[in-house]
Amino acid sequence: MKDISKQLDIQKDTQARDLGISDFFNQRDKSARGTAGLVEDSSRIIEEEGKIKQDLYDKSQSVSSLPNQVRPMFSGVFLTARRNKLIENGIYLPTASFGKGSDTDMEMDFAEKQMVLRCGPNVSQLGEGMEVILNLDNFKKRLSDTMAQKVNKDYEYILPVETIDGVEYLHVGERDIKYILDTKE
Repeated sequence: MKDISKQLDIQKDTQARDLGISDFFNQRDKSARGTAGLVEDSSRIIEEEGKIKQDLYDKSQSVSSLPNQVRPMFSGVFLTARRNKLIENGIYLPTASFGKGSDTDMEMDFAEKQMVLRCGPNVSQLGEGMEVILNLDNFKKRLSDTMAQKVNKDYEYILPVETIDGVEYLHVGERDIKYILDTKE
């Protein structure tokens, strides 16, 4: 029995030397805590991510105009870059967690409903101040980096976000608009 414990001590010392002292203590602490620490870590990460997304949401709601020097060309349209609201009173909103089909709004940061800030000269049906619904299918890109992504037919959304003077805007074409929601008339 003493020989076994002695050999275990030798193996632990060898591991400590090989992994480095800090890695050895991290591994020891992880094995000692079981799953309790993992739940705490996950909760902390979700909370921090939620705070960041809430800040981005708040900033996106305050945008109501585009700098005067910026003019879209042809059928280009500048929209607000409003994000989805994910948290209310520290609780994730169920409507933000589950979207259409397998898509979730948690994966899709930007909301479908945006406000028109400025239109190019060839845009005929839109005007400043109108609320519109984006056709998000135009911005869906199929992922094919791994075999699992190919088999599961995973997608991601890549929206044309333009940052001007530290503020995010969406720069889309007139055909990327699904329909007008409110004309503000």
